Amino acid sequence: MNSTQSSSEQFMQNLKSIGGSESDVDQAVYVVRDEDTVENVVSGLRIEQRQHGSAARESSILHAAAEVMVSRRDEQDRAHHAGASQEGEYQLDIHLGAGHSTRESIPHKDIEEAKSWARARIEAQGAEFGAIYFPAGGDGVPGTGALVSSYDRSVGWYR
Repeated sequence: MNSTQSSSEQFMQNLKSIGGSESDVDQAVYVVRDEDTVENVVSGLRIEQRQHGSAARESSILHAAAEVMVSRRDEQDRAHHAGASQEGEYQLDIHLGAGHSTRESIPHKDIEEAKSWARARIEAQGAEFGAIYFPAGGDGVPGTGALVSSYDRSVGWYR
């Protein structure tokens, strides 16, 4: 991680590295709300595409664009950054659809073990998407904290 880059700049680099561009973020009509998680934004972007007849984008590009959008929102509102998170204190958000997400603590401190455990939980819930976060400032609300990795059944784990 380049310490001179903001998280949104890093997410933008990721978006570009997988074939997306700034236009995937700038041309989105979806407005990120305070309570939105990355997965909520992805759902909103998918609905927007269907309603406007836009060409369908790959799930990985939608997720990367959503990460940029949420990160930009959080950078604008420092209240979302209530405190520092500690490595190994992972939280799992499971996106169950229709704007409903759950959050639970992951009982593993190693990231690879955490991913394995999280994938099993996501699949057991029948969900398509999930994300691992470091908690921020004790705030246990889904979608808060520093994003570690996202999971999409069609893509697997990605950052």
